[in-house]
Amino acid sequence: MNNLTNELSIAALRKGEKKAFEEIYNDFFGVLYHLCNQYLHDERVAEEMVQDTFMKLWEIRQTLNEQVNLRNFLYTITKNNCLNYLRNQKISLKYQDNVKYLEMQFNYEALEKLGNYIQFEELKTKIDVAISHLPAEVIETFSLSRFEDLSYKEIADRQNISVKTVEARISKALRILRVELKDYLPVIYMITKIFS
Repeated sequence: MNNLTNELSIAALRKGEKKAFEEIYNDFFGVLYHLCNQYLHDERVAEEMVQDTFMKLWEIRQTLNEQVNLRNFLYTITKNNCLNYLRNQKISLKYQDNVKYLEMQFNYEALEKLGNYIQFEELKTKIDVAISHLPAEVIETFSLSRFEDLSYKEIADRQNISVKTVEARISKALRILRVELKDYLPVIYMITKIFS
């Protein structure tokens, strides 16, 4: 969306034109939904978060400045919706000593630091290098989880190991990647879709 289109869309939206709202909704729903789903891993909740974003947009439409970048504005609302959801989930998992909490914490930190511009090629190279530094058995387990989207039980069956071993390997991979990719935490969880 260029600046002129952005300004025209906001001007129409401020007047309460439903057609303008529908166009904005159609332009941005997919990318916002994809962002949410990458961090929340729940299609229903991701859809709710994006719907909340658009409800908020409609509620505050008359206060919008025509110079605001609509993409960044919607992105920020969506990001905050996800952060609030993850914060609430994190609190409920706080006292559970398992890898689910570690993954939730990782998601939260990654999303919290996510910026507006992502250098995907540079990121892919850094991720490939970081993953190559993992022990071989951890790489295999991590790849099955993140790239093939298998459950821990399915991975355990395929590798002929226990679910606890799968959890330990994923946990180890996440700890190592957190150190190796500390400057790229914002998008590490997006690798499941981007590079699969």
